[in-house]
Amino acid sequence: MINQLEDIVNQSYNKLYAYAFRMIGNHHDTEDVLQNAILRACTKIDQFQENSKLLTWLYRIITNECYRFFEKIDKLPLIRITEDLGMSERTFFEDIHYIPEFDDALIMDEMREKCLQAFLKCMPKNQRICFLLKTCLDLKNQEIGEIMDISADNVKVTLFRARKHLKSLFEMRCSLIDPEKPCKCHLWIKFMKDNHLPIPSGYMQPKTELLKQEYFKNLSLLKKIDYLYTVEAKCDRDDFIKNLKKLTEVL
Repeated sequence: MINQLEDIVNQSYNKLYAYAFRMIGNHHDTEDVLQNAILRACTKIDQFQENSKLLTWLYRIITNECYRFFEKIDKLPLIRITEDLGMSERTFFEDIHYIPEFDDALIMDEMREKCLQAFLKCMPKNQRICFLLKTCLDLKNQEIGEIMDISADNVKVTLFRARKHLKSLFEMRCSLIDPEKPCKCHLWIKFMKDNHLPIPSGYMQPKTELLKQEYFKNLSLLKKIDYLYTVEAKCDRDDFIKNLKKLTEVL
């Protein structure tokens, strides 16, 4: 059974990583959560009941391990800032006069990561889990229900509410979805620079901006959101497996 678990981790590592990252929001804790969850699965493998899939059982362990990192926010940072300044979001961005610099392109994706993570943190916990299990892992409703301990019908309702919630957040302000909306990544960069706020270090995604624009042309809103929620693993899969094997040797 341990060999089967190892095969699953090897085959599904990128999906597992993306799911945990979207639940937690940073790469360092994601690696710790995955490692702890898989070690827990190894030590409790004799408790696995074969009336469910081993992969579904592992997802549930990872979900439970993520719980202690959960964070819920009532307002997006943008809303808090504009309320403090006593102005609308559109006025806030219109007052920032800035032409993007070349270096800004290097940190755009990471800015979007932080923005997307903030949207997720505004969602109720059950909606966030349900949405990510479907989006990151492409699970069936029955499988999601087993992980969350709810019925498949309840999963369907929760997914509908989660997508509606997320869609409204994007449609309300994101210029990446609608160019007419006020919230633009390069203006956020300008605001953070002017106010001496920490700016992401920046990294280049394999997909170029031009390819993204072409990709977005023929996609619906929810497809765009699904695409944006793709995340590249920071920890190389082979290195992760090697480290995990070292730890399991002492169990």
